Amino acid sequence: MRYALLLPLLQRFRVLMAASALGLAPVSAWAQTPSQALADTARRVLPTVQVQAARPAKYAAGSRFTSLDSTALAAYQGGTVADVLSARTPLHLKTYGPGQLASISIRGTSARHTAVLWHGFSLNFPTLGEADMALLPVAGVSRIDVQHGPAAALYGSGALGGAVVLGEQTAPTGTQVSGLVEAGSFGTRALSVSGSQRDGRVSTRTSFMTREARNDFHYTSREFAGVVRRRQENAALQQSSFQQDVTVQAGQRGEVTAAAWFTDANRQIQPSIGAANNHARERDQSGRVILGYRYRAQRSETAVRAAWFGDLIDYQNDQLRTSHSRASVRQAHLEHTVQWRPNLSLRLGAEAQHFVAHVDGYRGRVEEQRYAGFALLRYDPTARLRLTLNARQAALPDRQPPLTPTFGAEWEVWRNTHQQLWLKASTARGYRAPTLNERYWRPGGNPNLIPETSMGGESGLHYEGLLTATGKLSLQADISAYGLLVDDWVQWIPNADGVWSPRNLRRVRTQGLEASTLAQWQPVVGYTLRAGAGYAFTQAQKVSGYLADEDPVGVQLPYVPLHAASLHTDHDWHGWLLMASGAFTGFRYTSASATEYLPSYLLFNGSVGRRFSVGRWQLTALLQGYNLGNADYQNYDARAMPPRSGALSLRAAWH
Repeated sequence: MRYALLLPLLQRFRVLMAASALGLAPVSAWAQTPSQALADTARRVLPTVQVQAARPAKYAAGSRFTSLDSTALAAYQGGTVADVLSARTPLHLKTYGPGQLASISIRGTSARHTAVLWHGFSLNFPTLGEADMALLPVAGVSRIDVQHGPAAALYGSGALGGAVVLGEQTAPTGTQVSGLVEAGSFGTRALSVSGSQRDGRVSTRTSFMTREARNDFHYTSREFAGVVRRRQENAALQQSSFQQDVTVQAGQRGEVTAAAWFTDANRQIQPSIGAANNHARERDQSGRVILGYRYRAQRSETAVRAAWFGDLIDYQNDQLRTSHSRASVRQAHLEHTVQWRPNLSLRLGAEAQHFVAHVDGYRGRVEEQRYAGFALLRYDPTARLRLTLNARQAALPDRQPPLTPTFGAEWEVWRNTHQQLWLKASTARGYRAPTLNERYWRPGGNPNLIPETSMGGESGLHYEGLLTATGKLSLQADISAYGLLVDDWVQWIPNADGVWSPRNLRRVRTQGLEASTLAQWQPVVGYTLRAGAGYAFTQAQKVSGYLADEDPVGVQLPYVPLHAASLHTDHDWHGWLLMASGAFTGFRYTSASATEYLPSYLLFNGSVGRRFSVGRWQLTALLQGYNLGNADYQNYDARAMPPRSGALSLRAAWH
């Protein structure tokens, strides 16, 4: 088994974990909330293990963020990032079925235009240029931050439409152990175990998850004989994940970090409705190892990190022998931050990447190197004004990507003792380097592709405050309007010989409105209500193209809903838990000519449970229901989705 190639690295981290024994502790991470960001730019430093860097918003003034903390992720510990984003946000994910490929779309762009990062490194496959959200378990992730709009200055290639940042899990000083067992409809089973420990010098965290599902649900198919009820075939999956993080304080000012993440997914590929079952199957295996060192002086900080990411993808069906795709990325990242004044900081950095790919479709080994340098400036002239100015310049083989600057501003236009209103705006340029598949696939790869580029801007308002004098009712609200123009958009089209090949063919404009609100209410002792809502209006259209691009101008792009919305409420009353969520997805065209479409649908999920304590153990029993309205819908054309289903889970935490 090829996954065995990763075992030596896994064993080394297990040895390191064992050598650390139980006297270790996890690194805590500080997330800068809007209320904390009024004027202070100083970092909070613990006397022992260093608090990690601030959230991405530190150098992204004026940008819109969607954030999910550990509380929001708690009910999805047996699921994936695709599950939680679909249920808790109006972001659209195109999925081919439960557990199948899940591609995110931010502001009407494609999954190739979204950078997905872990510990500051991109998780996008170098061959495909995108990340499969269904392969990223929630277990081991403490928060998810989504930055909307171009973010190339912060994250580099791929962040043309936005970025998804996965935060590492944190825990307070001491020992913590938690576990989850879950069983549900259609053969769903999940098990996760995590543990962490932290003392004055060392912290460690371990997380393991495994899940499986038959996905043999019933669905309806409209055929010549009428509406027929069938059972889904060839959709089973098995998935596992292992994470290990270790942080060691080196002297008074230094810190060494190491992290590893291994995932393995064995999935049957769900056939289209009405198509013959060709027993397609895909094996996705990934190994990620990171080693870093951080040195903190009185007014500066230097960090250096190195990483190795490897991905193996094997695909086969009845007509095709196993197709192999192996790719690895060696990366190095260096940055130096200077805090000149409490309100002025500058971060300078450089990074290098070395890609190696062995793909059957390339007809040979492919190697490529990429470099980039960046500068991030944060300046707060007053307590009511925040400014950021960033720039990145990349160096790619045989092509020159543009300089990608970003400017953002946030101005507090009104405030009183408990409330504040911010006006925000930003403008940014982004780019996406051609993927390895687009350049080297044979036949059809186009080595002459140039990077896609984008220019975007947004403006909006952000409100937050305590609506009662006692502080029992708090509210955050955000609204943003944006526009984004993508040039040299890559499109695969058939050439004169009938071979499909990618070309820089079109210009695409997306524009829209995004709004969200989050409230927390504690009217009486023992009861807490958290509620949130989000809405997205997204208009994405091709505005121009070459003669070879036959798709019409001025119609909505396929699989981009014009309207999407989400709503959720979480109730906690003396240990009794009640959670409900709803997600609306508007109709989506399935063809470039805008003549065929999928109807809109509304999904309701709900959970009821009880939390209680037994000694130092805290137990939570939860009964979860999905698609409670039993909607008959398709997220992707001719791909069946499950009807009403349920799951029962038991969570245990010891601290």
